[in-house]
Amino acid sequence: MKFNLHHILWIACCGLLSVQCSENSDPVDPDTNSDNYTSYWYYSYEAGTLLNNESMGLEAGKFIPYTAAHRGDTLFVANIAEGSSLILYDLKNNRPFRTLASWTANGKEQKFTSNIDAIVVTDTRLYVNERQSYIHVFDLPDLNYIVSIGNGNWSGPVFQTQAMTVKDGLIFTRDKNGTVSVYKESDAVPENAGKINRYKQAGAGTFGAHNNGFNSQYMESNAEGKLLLTDFEGKRLRVLDPTLVNDEMKNGTVIDLADQTMEELPFKPKTFASTAERMYFTGDNNGINIYDRAAKQWNNPIKSIKGFAFSQAARIHRVTDESFWVSDLTKQAVVKMDVYKNEIREYSRISDRIIRVDAALTSKGMETTPVFVDIRTHEIVDPETIGQ
Repeated sequence: MKFNLHHILWIACCGLLSVQCSENSDPVDPDTNSDNYTSYWYYSYEAGTLLNNESMGLEAGKFIPYTAAHRGDTLFVANIAEGSSLILYDLKNNRPFRTLASWTANGKEQKFTSNIDAIVVTDTRLYVNERQSYIHVFDLPDLNYIVSIGNGNWSGPVFQTQAMTVKDGLIFTRDKNGTVSVYKESDAVPENAGKINRYKQAGAGTFGAHNNGFNSQYMESNAEGKLLLTDFEGKRLRVLDPTLVNDEMKNGTVIDLADQTMEELPFKPKTFASTAERMYFTGDNNGINIYDRAAKQWNNPIKSIKGFAFSQAARIHRVTDESFWVSDLTKQAVVKMDVYKNEIREYSRISDRIIRVDAALTSKGMETTPVFVDIRTHEIVDPETIGQ
């Protein structure tokens, strides 16, 4: 199943940035009780909390956020400035409260020696994937060190993994060359220190094994229990079947579901965040790319939201369907992107496909800047192009 780029939305709206409109029909107008009521709605995007060196209490240049994860009211942010550390941020009280940069193992101090590329939080454990062939395991909520998988050498049991997820007692990682290594959670215990090996290793899929450098990758499970994995150079989203991994599986077996692969993306994907209606991707175009599941089409790549303009959007992490954290390497900040779905109750028709909105209800109240919407393509259009 292939997904192609249709077009990129023109974005202009002074107060309403990145707006999409769609049509719904209700049997009864809630205001007039009349039948055949038609409404239009749009998405708007606004910057919420902004985390930078000042909010983290660090000097300029000492905070470069990369990947992020959360559990309850705690946001885990990988700071890749001058090595790596993990900053824990209290979302309820809006303050950092702990930094994990080192720990003790076998009587010696250990620390992160390379970029943190993936963070996975389970009910009882924190898995931190370090670029230079380590997966570090800590308990929750105390963050006591448990064990590390890997030895820091790419030829060891961990090969410079770039993406990771945990499902049904198995740790899945994307190796630097696109193969998928699998480890057992039950093996990640202190008594196995230095002795933890791969349980299985799956093949790289139809695209084949290739060294993609250290381009960003991401993996997570979906509602159907499949694993979704970005392929940066291949411009695709792989779909893996974790149920194929068992004691009888031979190493090198491809667990990709080729007929479900999302191919020919209009950008090289880095990370993504999924909701029931949409998927939000970061990519090599440094914005937020939106895929509409129902329409099976790409919508507007967001280069700015109200209150924040992206320069180099690196990672996106979903908290809820309406709330996401996006890290920006150039801005050296991580911003909370809030998504609002708002209804247009009044509009005037310009043509069979263009409507003009003079007042629209947003999260901040009524916006009165005129907006022209193409109801067929769901685009905001430049008024100067209408009628051309």
